Amino acid sequence: MRSLVFEGNTWAAYEALRLKDKKLHKVLCRLLKEMLRHDPSVGTGKLEPLQHNLSGLWSRRLSQKDRVVYKYNHDYIYIFAIGGHYEKY
Repeated sequence: MRSLVFEGNTWAAYEALRLKDKKLHKVLCRLLKEMLRHDPSVGTGKLEPLQHNLSGLWSRRLSQKDRVVYKYNHDYIYIFAIGGHYEKY
């Protein structure tokens, strides 16, 4: 079974999401459990491998505007970003 590794400030983003939006946090937890139990390159959340300078990373949709960005190997799933895909100006 793989383990989760939260890179940079993603643990803080995870905790902030837990306090701010419980419904979205529940979706994130469900997707993380799915990735840990099964192949992280298949499943729910409109997965897509990222391209160009982000190749090797994957994205899954949490909501219309929120994503989780990660990469994985045999032992770990590295979480690089949680949250907004489109910034409000």
